[in-house]
Amino acid sequence: MSEPAAVTSPYAPDVDDVRRWLEKMIKAMRLVELVAAIIALVTRMRDINTELTRRLADARRKRPRSEKLRRIEGQMMFAFGVIVPLTSSSTLDDPDSGVTVARGRGKRRGRGPGRSALPKELPRVTDVNHVPPSLRTCPLCGATMRTVSHAKCEILDVRPAELYVRQRLDETVACPNDDTIVSAPTPPAIVERGKLGDTLIVETLADKYIEHQPIERQCLRWSRIGVDIAPQTLGRAVASAIDLLSPVARAIAAQTRSPGLLATDATGIPVLDQDAPDGIRNGTIWCWTNARWVTFFYSGAGDSDSVRRFLGDELHRSVQCDGTSITTFVERAGGQRPGCWSHGRRRLAEAARSGDKIAIEGLRIIGRLFAVERQSAEAGDTAAERFARRQELSRPTLDELRAWIDEKKAAAPPKTPLGAALGYLDRQWKRLLLFLGNGNIELTNNRVERELRKLVLGRRNWLFAWKDLGGERTAHILTIVGTCVAHEINPRAYLHLATKMLLNGWPQSKLRDLLPDRLAAAHPTLLLSQDDPIAHLQAIDEAARLPPPP
Repeated sequence: MSEPAAVTSPYAPDVDDVRRWLEKMIKAMRLVELVAAIIALVTRMRDINTELTRRLADARRKRPRSEKLRRIEGQMMFAFGVIVPLTSSSTLDDPDSGVTVARGRGKRRGRGPGRSALPKELPRVTDVNHVPPSLRTCPLCGATMRTVSHAKCEILDVRPAELYVRQRLDETVACPNDDTIVSAPTPPAIVERGKLGDTLIVETLADKYIEHQPIERQCLRWSRIGVDIAPQTLGRAVASAIDLLSPVARAIAAQTRSPGLLATDATGIPVLDQDAPDGIRNGTIWCWTNARWVTFFYSGAGDSDSVRRFLGDELHRSVQCDGTSITTFVERAGGQRPGCWSHGRRRLAEAARSGDKIAIEGLRIIGRLFAVERQSAEAGDTAAERFARRQELSRPTLDELRAWIDEKKAAAPPKTPLGAALGYLDRQWKRLLLFLGNGNIELTNNRVERELRKLVLGRRNWLFAWKDLGGERTAHILTIVGTCVAHEINPRAYLHLATKMLLNGWPQSKLRDLLPDRLAAAHPTLLLSQDDPIAHLQAIDEAARLPPPP
């Protein structure tokens, strides 16, 4: 059957043209063609309106919407003008977790949980609040009242950061019998003969890449207390500290490339370059994870060659990523590319937000896959146990989802949000199924995306990197910070301790012992612990007293 004739443009319909065309078709008694053309026009206008509505909603929203199915369904209620009231006996079904949650009006008991106790490990500073002299005289007899007791009230406070000048007195000794004179050797420093101390430089480094505070903003903070530090001076000192730590980052990258399941994703980073047409160009930083090892790898271009440079000659392995074509060479080399179910689900969530109820059916089915993974995590399954659980629970769900995709794909136009979501699932289906055959493969690539947030948050604050060298330095320091967090180590404390040990001449042959896992085993104060909230201060003190290695 031929395509129905176009009545008018679905983007800018002309009512007069539609009226004339209808009169013409009715006079000719071509009713079948008339109905088909009108239905095609209305369908096309509906699809265009749906897409425009979605784009408008995306442009207006100030923050990313939650992809929880329960919230998507709530958004659809308002999209269709239907409000479902929740009474005391109402239940709310959450397909993501497979649990029906009863919502009722609970009664509060008491006036709240009260204040939580402050950590006992924090030092206490006693501040006695004396009764003023005018109130110490008894109003009845006129006698001076004496202290009976004190009511203790604990308040959490902080001492503002304080700069100080450390004067180093280099001793000189002379022999009393001849003219021999010896001066104390200058201790090693991040910036030789510089005016900035090592602790200040490392704190600035941590503030920029952990707390995302630009160098200029830190200098402005110090200027408010009367100390002027040029941003260029402080920035060059931070760059020198990163160069000192770069061997540690390269050693972490070697551990990340070791056998295991690799996962990767990439994001752009603006790079200042005087040779670029506008003085700025875009570089690419890849994030790679393998167990508790995290590596950021900079490249001037986000192409397949940058991935090859990181992987080296070992291409016959599993690399979990999204549906990008950049890493297809891994499959051609005999490796595997497990897909990400969050990416597959995300397109269905977008279709559901645009008002497509059919997408909700697919989200409910995929939600059961996430529920199985949640049960496995809560049970603490090993890889073998997770494999068995997936074979029992996830495989039937995937068979049902495959049948649903085949049924809906034939009726969904490929350019609609639903059609695009179904097309992605269909194209990536073989890769999305790989998690069934290996309990070590994750269902999603979400961990890498969470690691990339460190870069994205910093990029919004310090904005640029200076040429390719700045991109490489950014990748090196984020590698160290990300690996410390993955090993549950205080990254600020680790930076202080590792920097001091490298300055004291730590041998390159023992660089493996300087990585976060082994250094934390030798220095437990590095470990993050709720029972030791000032561990990073202890690590700084320990670094200051650290003798040179043997």
